[in-house]
Formats: sequence, structure tokens, C-alpha cells
Amino acid sequence: MTFTEKPDRLFLVSERKITEMKNKNKFLNVVFNIKRNPEYKGNHELAGFSGIHTTFPLGTTEQEMIDEFHAETVVKDIHGKTWTKGEMIQVVSIERCFEDWCD
Repeated sequence: MTFTEKPDRLFLVSERKITEMKNKNKFLNVVFNIKRNPEYKGNHELAGFSGIHTTFPLGTTEQEMIDEFHAETVVKDIHGKTWTKGEMIQVVSIERCFEDWCD
């Protein structure tokens, strides 16, 4: 049994994939190496992690990523204090940073 190639169909499929790729939502996928902020005395779960994953818009610089990450609000405690990630943890380095996409 032999199969014949159908270039018209192959072309249409590849053309469709190119169009689909152009319509993807692209962003930066980042993994930070983190450590507990020595001044934080609480017991929030986040303070025990050594790495954390997050995303940023394309074109965000390394320093902007770190600043935005540190400024994010985490939780309001029973005394009414609102904690930011920067008060609980510190970014040590960026382990991975790559362009990613979703539908």
C-alpha cells in the first residue's frame, strides 16, 4: 500500500499553525530563587519556600520583575497588618526566565 502526498493539505495546515501562533498571548514565565526575609518573624507558608513561579508581560526588565514581585500584597493578618511579599521573602536570583504563551 502506498500513500500519496497531498501538498495542498499540508500547506493549509502549516498556514493555519502560523496564524494560530500569531494569535497566542505571549508573556515571560519566571522562576525566582527566594529566601525568607530575616526581619519577618511570622509563620506564613510563603516564607518557607525556596523558589516561586510567576509571570510578567513581555519587555519587563529584571529589576522591574523583582520590584513588582516584592510589592505584591500577600495577606492581612489578625492584627490588621497587610504584608507584602518583600516583607516576607527576598528574591535571591532568577532561576529561569523564558517567553511562553497561552491561548
